[in-house]
Amino acid sequence: MILEKLIIENFRQFRGKQEILFSTVPNRNVTLVHAENGFGKTALLNALLWGFYGHEGLTEDLPRKEVLIHEGTAARSRNPASTSAKVTILFTHDTEKYRLERELTLEQQKLDAKKTDLVLEMNKDGMPMTERHPRERIQALMPFGISEFLFFNGERIDHLAMEENAALITDAIRQMLGLNLLQAGIVDLRHQSVLGKLRAELRDRTSAEKAAKIDEQARVDDDITEWGKRKETNQKNLLATDAELATVNSKLELNREAHHLQLRRNDLEKQEQGFVERLTATTKRLGQIVAEDSYALFAGDLVKRGREIVDKLRNEGKIPARVLNSFLNELLESHRCICKRHLDDGSAERKAVEELMHYAGDQQFNNAVGALDNALGRIEEGAEHTRRSLQAINGERLKISDDLKAVREELAQISHKITGKDDEEAHKLEETRVKLSLKQRELLAEQVKNDLKLEEFQKRREGLRKEIQDIIDSEADAQKAQRRLSAVEESSNLLQRILDIETKELRPVLNQDIDEHFRKIIGVGYWAELSDDFKLKIMKRLDVSDADSDAVKSLETEVALSQGQRQVTSLVFIASLVALARRRSEIPTIIKGLTGSEYPMVMDSPFGQLSQFRPGVARWIPELAPQVIIFVSSSQFEGDVATELKKSKRIGKRYYLAYHGPNIQPDAKRELEIGKNSVTVYFEEKDEFTEICELET
Repeated sequence: MILEKLIIENFRQFRGKQEILFSTVPNRNVTLVHAENGFGKTALLNALLWGFYGHEGLTEDLPRKEVLIHEGTAARSRNPASTSAKVTILFTHDTEKYRLERELTLEQQKLDAKKTDLVLEMNKDGMPMTERHPRERIQALMPFGISEFLFFNGERIDHLAMEENAALITDAIRQMLGLNLLQAGIVDLRHQSVLGKLRAELRDRTSAEKAAKIDEQARVDDDITEWGKRKETNQKNLLATDAELATVNSKLELNREAHHLQLRRNDLEKQEQGFVERLTATTKRLGQIVAEDSYALFAGDLVKRGREIVDKLRNEGKIPARVLNSFLNELLESHRCICKRHLDDGSAERKAVEELMHYAGDQQFNNAVGALDNALGRIEEGAEHTRRSLQAINGERLKISDDLKAVREELAQISHKITGKDDEEAHKLEETRVKLSLKQRELLAEQVKNDLKLEEFQKRREGLRKEIQDIIDSEADAQKAQRRLSAVEESSNLLQRILDIETKELRPVLNQDIDEHFRKIIGVGYWAELSDDFKLKIMKRLDVSDADSDAVKSLETEVALSQGQRQVTSLVFIASLVALARRRSEIPTIIKGLTGSEYPMVMDSPFGQLSQFRPGVARWIPELAPQVIIFVSSSQFEGDVATELKKSKRIGKRYYLAYHGPNIQPDAKRELEIGKNSVTVYFEEKDEFTEICELET
């Protein structure tokens, strides 16, 4: 999909009919929209999302979502049925040209702002053809599930690099790379209209015992659906809470009274995360040693008894054996001694050799005792090594726990200090932050509970499926119904296994891209990886001293990320996924016939928290996505970003937003220097609206 044009009419701040023509030239694929904070960057992003997905597409940070029509226009309207907000998007997808139009009248907004009029036309041989099912077609072209990876606020995407959002990443990979076809097949097969109908048919034809289990299976399916919905809702609430928390943190950083305390808290929270991760890793190492080597600590009595047996045999002269019985047997069988004497039957010489058999040792016995002696030594050494290792790791664990406790105490003090400030804004922000932090903890706990419940019900469903299959029916109709049901269940399970395998096989390909692109931005010393369970991680090597020697060994460890590093990691993931989607057809896959898909990247404020990473992101992202649209403030653009984008020669279109109104935010500029142009972006007047103005590139 390539966006060609956006036309907005009376949408939020934008009064009247205005438009942006996006750059579609491959080597000049960047469209820049310069705007100060509060001028309408977020509204532009939401205009695109609202156009494609309606009310559901609006971002969490958009205030008053139920009011989309320009307020001044709405206030002056005499006919609510003819006053409306409208978004028109012209785009191409796989060479086909589309025109999308979504409209909300003032009359509709007053009744229910979620209900809009949607029209989607496809240009077929020069003739516009209206799609009969526009919503479904849009979902096929660009599923809603991937929208947050293509249209996003750059300052609020760092949540992707948080451990709890691995499921979002997995889902994004599946949808962006065409695996949603498999997922749709699984959902269809397991739908009540298919699986439910077959179960009902079997229930009517089978025994009471089997019918009871089918009923239980239906209840378990309902439980899985219910808990799945809870998990999805919880995930959305968690993302919204993360975004709110990030906003509050940013406001605290800007607050004069709380600024230094908030910066210190940011640093402490990074330390806290690092200590928690180290504590988890140390506890895991401790558990591994206990599981694998702790037996040696409880083998003291066994070793002592073994030593007594070996010492007794040694004192009795049985070990080491002075002569082996196998050697004496060979002499007796050959009737000849090593001294060349004959050992004839009944001779004194033969009798002397036979008497030696009383003192001879067995070779296998010798070997066994030797092995026992060696094993006892190893157990003793292992016990000592295990004891030292446990002491060292436990000491390390206690030290980390103490450091973690100290950090958490200081964090609590910072909260008390900010709350105690005379500044009313800081006081309220901190109270809000405390509430959001508690809510975040509750949601994380709820997430664990949801996962455990789903796992429990899924295991029970599989158990019931096997139990039902094991009950043999005597009636032919019941047997036929069972075969049909089993075929559908096995088909859906097979598709699920294929989906899981395909997702896992794509992970290393995506992982390689993520790491390659991450290194271009961050530089040496760090690397990015997508773990087996689809968690985005940043790794580095640490040189540590061995507990038992002075030797230094290299360990790989996960880095506790700052907000800026998480933002970079998330940006890298999205861009890598978009790039991979373009070359999807080149990647070996179980599913045949998949083609590459192009998607744009539309970013609001992508450089906010990046600090030293801004040049790398500005230089690198335009090379990956076929189309990049950036809404950016002057503070984020000036300096390295401007330099890198100018050097790239990829800017194809350029606009700025001019604000008309009675008030301007204190940090916003009245004039902007954009390249060779000096433009006025604030016009003081009674009416409030934003104007889209084009610049020469």
